[in-house]
Amino acid sequence: MDERLLQPLTPSQRQAVCHREGPLLILAGPGSGKTRVITYRIAALVEWGVNPRNICAITFTNKAAAEMQQRATSLGSSGGAHISTFHSLCVRILRRYAAAAGIHPNFSIYDDADQKRCVKEALQDCQLDTTAFPPTRMLEAISTLKNKLIGAEAFKTEGQDYFSTALAQVYARYQKILDKRNGLDFDDLLMKAALLLETDATVCGELSQRFRFVLIDEYQDTNHAQYRLAKSLVSHHSNICATGDPDQSIYRWRGADIRNILAFEKDWPDATIIKLEENFRSAASILRAADKLIACNRNRKPKSLVPTLSHEGQIEVEIYENEAAEADAVAQRILELLANGVSGRDIAVFYRINAMSRALEEAFIRNRVPYQVVRGVEFYNRKEIRDILAYLKVVVNPADAVALSRIINTPARGLGKVTIERVQAHATREGISLFEAIRRPDEISDLKDSARGKLRAFAAMVESFAKQAEGEVASLM
Repeated sequence: MDERLLQPLTPSQRQAVCHREGPLLILAGPGSGKTRVITYRIAALVEWGVNPRNICAITFTNKAAAEMQQRATSLGSSGGAHISTFHSLCVRILRRYAAAAGIHPNFSIYDDADQKRCVKEALQDCQLDTTAFPPTRMLEAISTLKNKLIGAEAFKTEGQDYFSTALAQVYARYQKILDKRNGLDFDDLLMKAALLLETDATVCGELSQRFRFVLIDEYQDTNHAQYRLAKSLVSHHSNICATGDPDQSIYRWRGADIRNILAFEKDWPDATIIKLEENFRSAASILRAADKLIACNRNRKPKSLVPTLSHEGQIEVEIYENEAAEADAVAQRILELLANGVSGRDIAVFYRINAMSRALEEAFIRNRVPYQVVRGVEFYNRKEIRDILAYLKVVVNPADAVALSRIINTPARGLGKVTIERVQAHATREGISLFEAIRRPDEISDLKDSARGKLRAFAAMVESFAKQAEGEVASLM
């Protein structure tokens, strides 16, 4: 490999990058350059003659995937390589092998808000009170089951107590609602893809041969479905490179299973283990304190972080009676810094969860500390963006009743709540999709002629968009 490419790497990073074939576990402490190792490893594989399309790099967030893609591009090696999140990879698999998975390729992906609407409908259909069975709690329970690859039918036999029995009913009904609307939630993406690869040898073989080298970032945060998917992807070659750190596992609440990384050597007994222990981010005092704390963990792989920064920093720990006293102390400390000439732009306050911001904001207001909360509605959660996405979903998948309900009167076109409820009731009685009912308004007896005309106009508009979309797709083929 070109020595100029390896020059910026430490000895341990270089060893990880230059590993050829077979399972590889990279234990990467915080600030140890693991993203650099992954991107340089992609470059090394390409330089050794591996076709980029045979490389699959998986991470956990779109931001991390974009950063990885950008770094790989700067090395001139990412063209054709698949770099994405687990969920994006599963979408690609399920679109490609929809028939084998038993779904339609134009399925809609339901976000948190869509899922909540569907589970509320399921609770209503099961005649269960949302106070006793909060929709959020039911969705969390369903998500846990899907992450364990337990389907609705299988769970029916496991219900032992009152909650489990009710959950089994809601889960089954919720899944039927999704199926009817040709929709998948985020957990379905992982579950259906993982089960597809385990039950269809042809699909598994094609994908394992396509992705001859699989690199997985933040392996300590994989859940059971992701773990099973990863094992299937490398079942024909075992060229898996997992990067992670048991000490940094923080997502157990969403199904992450630290045992996946701790058992890596059991799954692949011939695995090569490399530790990245040089830290490029923090002062020695911070690393010493972190090491002393984390050493108390029982389930971990021992390692020592070696600082590369020369300066020392001081750690101050202060204890307060309550959150109000703590917030006031933070405000006073900021006022001292400002009085000593520190710019407000150079001061940041971090808190663990958004709920903690209230006490801080109240303290800042009392002490007249100017502040800005760096947060807001995420781009894809803005109303106008969700509206546009709903239109696109309906154009591709008219059976998506959740998206259809969102846009049927957005922007306002004179279709009131009563009209929409009557159309929905008619669709339920006749066993047809909501869009089919909208297309055939003359069959709905309790509608005014004006409402029928507006429904026909709406249906015609959606169908014209669909034809235009088909033309655009055809021109790209």
